[in-house]
Amino acid sequence: MNSRVSATPAVLAGLALILFPLLGLAAKLVYPGWMLVIAIWFGWLLLPGYIIQIVVAANGLLRANGVLRRARGAWRTITAAWVTSVGILGVGLFLIDGGDDGRSESAMTVLLGVTDSPEAKDLSMILALIFGFLWLAGWAYLVIEWIVQLVLARNARRAGKAA
Repeated sequence: MNSRVSATPAVLAGLALILFPLLGLAAKLVYPGWMLVIAIWFGWLLLPGYIIQIVVAANGLLRANGVLRRARGAWRTITAAWVTSVGILGVGLFLIDGGDDGRSESAMTVLLGVTDSPEAKDLSMILALIFGFLWLAGWAYLVIEWIVQLVLARNARRAGKAA
């Protein structure tokens, strides 16, 4: 049984999968520090995950006949796409970063003007950890669901040809 979703939620989730990681990186540029330098040095380790995310978005959500748009439980995959997208954006906004000057801030503490508040920094780091978990959990669920739906679609095509 298929439960197709309309184009708008699927396309928006697909675009979020592609654009929100870039927005998260842009948010990190508000207060750059050593974490950003490390992310640049080791970004090649994250690049395959981002490429997979783009393929999932293009193949599963942005195409009119995308495998995730017509799957049973399509809303779960759209939710997972939003969870991982908001998660990476949240990490970019809330991750504390610092430089050689001894100061450490996040985009949130800088934008809200609470740079001298240790409580705001603690809250920011807790939120970064929560968003980091959501990012990784949503990404893992999304990729697993995409693979499962590809296998099911292939099996359905084979069964249709055999009949």
